[in-house]
Amino acid sequence: MEAAQVRDFEMMLMVSALRCRNTNANFLDEYNGFVRAKRVALTQVNDDLRSQFEKTLGAKAALNAYDRYATQLANSYGAGAEGLDCSDMQSLVQAANGAQSSRAALVTLAQRAGANPRLPGDKCPTTYAAAK
Repeated sequence: MEAAQVRDFEMMLMVSALRCRNTNANFLDEYNGFVRAKRVALTQVNDDLRSQFEKTLGAKAALNAYDRYATQLANSYGAGAEGLDCSDMQSLVQAANGAQSSRAALVTLAQRAGANPRLPGDKCPTTYAAAK
């Protein structure tokens, strides 16, 4: 779920950066900096999601299913993120750029931004606390 939250957050920023590039709140360069700086953690969450698709669907079907998932996720932000405008998104990217480059930091950002990914199947009803 955390990997999906980060992927959702990153996709929301990506689509918004493209949507907002011709506005006063153009943050495309800042978004690209975010991706470069956080590449290791972003790659890790994508790998985790793909792995989950493989476990659930098998290797052959997983790639197409993941591609459909990512496309649907991007399309869900095509008209913007509910309640957030370009300047809000720019603030989110600035916060992301100021955060550590760890997966945990990205999970926290995604959760604070309200990332609520639509995943195939049911969500586990049990929540566990992680010890630090």
